[in-house]
Amino acid sequence: MSSAVPPGNLRDVMTTTYHPGICEKYPGAEPLPGYRLLQPLGRGGFGEVWKCEAPGGLPKAIKFVSTAGDQFRQERGAVEQIKTIRHPFLLSLERVELVGAELVIVMELADCQLADRFKACRADGHPGIPRDELLNYLGDAAEALDMIGSRYGLQHLDVKPENLFLVAGHLKVGDYGLVRRVHRAGDGADDRRGFTPRYTSPEVLRGAVDPRSDQYSLALVYVELATGVFPYPGRTAEQLMLQHATTPPDLAAVPYADRAAVGRALAKNPGERFPSCSAFVAALAETTGLPPEAITLPPAAASPAETDEATIPNGPPVLAVTPPLPEPAPSNSRSPSGTPGRPGSGRLSRRREPEPPKPADPFAGLRAVLPVAEFHGVPGERQHEPAGTTPEFVEAVLRAAADDPDTLAAHDDPDTTCNFLSTLPAGMVPLKLGMVAERWGMEVKQQDPVRVVLWREAPPDPPKGGKPDPKAPPRPRTGFEVTVRRPVPPSAEYIASGAVCGVPNSVFTLLSMSDLPAILTDVKGVLQNLEERRAHPRTRVERPVRVYPLYQDGVVGAPITGKSVDLSASGIRFRTPDAVRTGRMYVEFPGVEGVSGLAVYVRQVRSWQEPGGQMTVTVGRFSGSG
Repeated sequence: MSSAVPPGNLRDVMTTTYHPGICEKYPGAEPLPGYRLLQPLGRGGFGEVWKCEAPGGLPKAIKFVSTAGDQFRQERGAVEQIKTIRHPFLLSLERVELVGAELVIVMELADCQLADRFKACRADGHPGIPRDELLNYLGDAAEALDMIGSRYGLQHLDVKPENLFLVAGHLKVGDYGLVRRVHRAGDGADDRRGFTPRYTSPEVLRGAVDPRSDQYSLALVYVELATGVFPYPGRTAEQLMLQHATTPPDLAAVPYADRAAVGRALAKNPGERFPSCSAFVAALAETTGLPPEAITLPPAAASPAETDEATIPNGPPVLAVTPPLPEPAPSNSRSPSGTPGRPGSGRLSRRREPEPPKPADPFAGLRAVLPVAEFHGVPGERQHEPAGTTPEFVEAVLRAAADDPDTLAAHDDPDTTCNFLSTLPAGMVPLKLGMVAERWGMEVKQQDPVRVVLWREAPPDPPKGGKPDPKAPPRPRTGFEVTVRRPVPPSAEYIASGAVCGVPNSVFTLLSMSDLPAILTDVKGVLQNLEERRAHPRTRVERPVRVYPLYQDGVVGAPITGKSVDLSASGIRFRTPDAVRTGRMYVEFPGVEGVSGLAVYVRQVRSWQEPGGQMTVTVGRFSGSG
């Protein structure tokens, strides 16, 4: 054996025994005395896992992690935080040693992964794991995740089917390599390294860890394993991360009765999710007593899905922001041995005592358009006759904008402006636009995090009399420019536009403006890598707005003033100095003919702060037509 010693910083922080030498791995080898390797269970970028026979003939699993690279530092830190925690639904760690240049972790051996159970159900012709069985498994997972969160301030951050293990009919959470303490973005190093983008929450992608981050991942696991359809269609890591941050989940395959609970657990803002993972699972269990047609899978998911995409069946709209649910109290009751279902499994009881009627939904019956004068009291008590429909409201605003020379709507000519989506790395954008500039006789005049400007200088006009006038004032900036405005994360929308600057001669102006449509097409062609799925075109409308937050108790809050950005038949985008903290709101366009004194009902889809934090951009969707 080699007499090499581990790096000094390892011996200072690891509470393990160090064994010099090389850790050999083959059937029959003993990386630790008395632990005989039997067969490999899996390999990956983290290292590898083997099944082994421990002293006394007990089957165990051994994980090997190289001490080189980030994976070791992550695994070491996670072991330090989780090693003293015990819970019946956490896969137990039994021994941690440093052997040569590898960290060796001995742990409980599971029967299989939850992913294996899902594959078996699919092979039998089911869309996924039967709903009640899956809820029982996730109840175990939720209990363990809530325990490490509430008692130790930790989040697992890698909740996925491959890290949920079945042991004797129960589910146990394992693989703690990414466990982190709750913190805000910017409080430490970049914590996004090593995450699985498919199951990672929006706030974690931004570098923050919230007490409800694991809940988001657990909800994704439920949707995928129950229906066979993943709620985000992205094929690459970049696409998935963008969709987690900006796109409402597609819940078309989810049973109708489950959509409110799932939509809430998948809220972009962690503050809008359930207070705990157990509360989320309990909310799903609440629907067990509903009629069968309410909890069976819709037609879109009735057969096994071969891709992550789903079509939307006839049914209610599927939105990221869903109606609020009453907070269900987490239940700690367990079924006694012999309870129908899985005898002796000790599962969450599905039998419930009759409950008192739940309070009426304060948002039920809200009008799509209401007079602002009625924003007093509880929405359910408003009896005003309809004040118009959403399409009529939108049409009136667009008509007023087109008639107003100070509003950009009249000038949003598709020949001079184009919008498109792109997730290209920021450093590639100037390089690609530089190639466009070269093709069109332009130069990259400006590039910064906000915009990239392509410029073509206009030739000076011949001086009068053939001689330049030394007393003439300096020539103002004159030429033709194409401005490509970069998106503000989490948005991925670029806006490209062109214009003539100064007062060039008519020939230069004519030639440049005739080139502009082709230049914009070229810009879009080199940058766009996501298809536009918007059903309704947006029109740029910059007008003052008043936003009235609508709280869960039905009370309308004080208005927040701002300015609209654009408008379509289905939604609105606006900017405000203060963030709108509610998922529902009414928006008023003061002084616009036809809708003066009226406000339209909007549900928030997403929001983000502009650079500098001065303004917040909110995207909302209209939620009714009359």
